Amino acid sequence: MTEESGDAFQLIEKIDRVMAGKIHMESLCQDVFETLDDVNASRQAIEAVQSKISDEILARLFAIANSAYLGSLKHGKSYNFYDVVNRLGLSRTKTLIITLASYYQRRYDPDIETIFAKSYATSIMAQILASQAGFRDEAIKKAELSGLFLEIGKKTLILYKKIYADDKERIEMIVRRYCLPDYLKTVILARTVIMEENQISLAGIVRMAYDMVQSSFLKYHNRFVVKCQTPRPATDVTRTLEAIITERFKAVSLEKYLHIIRIPRIYEI
Repeated sequence: MTEESGDAFQLIEKIDRVMAGKIHMESLCQDVFETLDDVNASRQAIEAVQSKISDEILARLFAIANSAYLGSLKHGKSYNFYDVVNRLGLSRTKTLIITLASYYQRRYDPDIETIFAKSYATSIMAQILASQAGFRDEAIKKAELSGLFLEIGKKTLILYKKIYADDKERIEMIVRRYCLPDYLKTVILARTVIMEENQISLAGIVRMAYDMVQSSFLKYHNRFVVKCQTPRPATDVTRTLEAIITERFKAVSLEKYLHIIRIPRIYEI
């Protein structure tokens, strides 16, 4: 094994330890997951688990819930945890808690922070592409959550290759180990853009977002660089893609990984 590949395996194993240890972190409690897994959870039950989540993670959840979301109107500020969960959805809230907890446990580790930034950027772009492709709200949420775990899933596949020979067997292990949704199996295993009869599949959308982010981070030294045309006159600048992406990065304090380049509107395509 070369020194470079050895370093790569160390990084993958570090990610695995962080992700697999999420249930045992001080910032998390099993009651939180049990409540968020219950589609019939009452307002009182959801509000009760707020005290079992760290203030740092709660602040980020409120910030994300109050940020501009593509395809939905802003309904004012969320002032309680139930409103946050109602706006984000149970699955999205749970996934964000897991991911944020994993990130904050190793936030001063540049490798982990970069992985999180890539995953978060992929999640945002998968959400945008799925929305613009006309997918329904539930599918858009799946694209967003898939983008959040795709980078980690692909790296962990490499780690588990030492233990399990078959891709399907490895992906089953990852889904069980990290308590991930079953639909992530298809997304993580996809190595190309997958087409359906008349449109790009949801897994294909996520793959496009992933490749877009990977290319930018590679070319621009771990930054997601986006060129945005100057808005037309009378445009609501709070609802532009530039504003949405910027606000989402700010919500989790990852602005340093985003670089927006404003370009003039020279021609229409």
